[in-house]
Amino acid sequence: MNKNLKYWLAMNKIDKLGPISIKRLYDHFGSIEKGWQADEKEIAGIEGLRRDAIKSFIENRTKIDLATEINKLKDVKVLCLEDSEYPSSLKNIYDPPPVIYIKGNLLPADSKAIAIVGTRKASRYGLEMAKKFAEGLSSLGITIVSGLALGIDTAAHQGTLQAKGRTLAVLGSGVDTIYPSSNKQLAAEVEKSGAVISEFPLGAKPDTGSFPRRNRIISGLSLGTIVIEGGYDSGAMITAKYALDQGREVFAVPGNIEQEQSKGPHWLIKQGAKLVESVEDVLEELRLGMPKMTNDQCQMTNERVSYPELNEDEKKIVSLLSVEAKHLDSISAQSGLPIPQVSSLLMMMEIKKVVRQLPGKMFSLV
Repeated sequence: MNKNLKYWLAMNKIDKLGPISIKRLYDHFGSIEKGWQADEKEIAGIEGLRRDAIKSFIENRTKIDLATEINKLKDVKVLCLEDSEYPSSLKNIYDPPPVIYIKGNLLPADSKAIAIVGTRKASRYGLEMAKKFAEGLSSLGITIVSGLALGIDTAAHQGTLQAKGRTLAVLGSGVDTIYPSSNKQLAAEVEKSGAVISEFPLGAKPDTGSFPRRNRIISGLSLGTIVIEGGYDSGAMITAKYALDQGREVFAVPGNIEQEQSKGPHWLIKQGAKLVESVEDVLEELRLGMPKMTNDQCQMTNERVSYPELNEDEKKIVSLLSVEAKHLDSISAQSGLPIPQVSSLLMMMEIKKVVRQLPGKMFSLV
């Protein structure tokens, strides 16, 4: 455990002392402990610190029991800005959270992450798209980040879990205060396959100001953000703005032009966001190649299962597939069969539960 953790935890609890102020204290003194113990005159000399923040810090730091803050953690992990395990993508944004509370585990592989966000009042189409993109991306080893809200967020987490991938849920409350409460079971499942994360102290309740702050973490943890449905002033659009400010990619899934929730993504597309219709579009823009398997791995995958119920053409296609997704055009070229015939054969094999289709006309073995 970081020996300075108690100071980070205490500093993070002080009202009006936000992420930027805490970072300025840390940078100025070169130590969070020195910043915590500094006198009022020293603190007042730090450029950029607001008077009300200084006043709140001086008045409230003596009221916090440092040992109690550590004892509260129990099964909750904490990373602070000076920890080497702190996600580098998040550390590099303008206002990184000084502390992140974690239930579950963050892994180095989570550096390859995509956020999927959207409206709580999603259409059936929006929910299906969120699940398809989440399932397709996570099946390729990409971590899916979202906010555990109802609607698109929930669908994104569920799609990832169905694909047995990794997902991170960023909260606008403490990690011990799941909101909405109807997603408590989903949060428990996310914790097992990734992590539930927050910058807010344990016990913190959600409020209107906490969700925009949460959104900058969602985009900050991600290489890019996919927006699936949302109005002009929605939280999804706030996340997209943060992504742009952070120098990250923004993707938008087009929707029904007559639906209000399509206005946000369509506006983003008009402003230059990448219109995406498939997982392949996202990978291409971020220059993320499909995961490669060795020849031995592919051969073992194909030899592992026999399919006596398939005809010769179907067996030919199966011999070209593995758990690594492959595009319809590539399957057609390698099999020597025309695309319409391959498409029909693949559909029949989906029914037989031999192959599965991923977004972007990508196919793999079940």
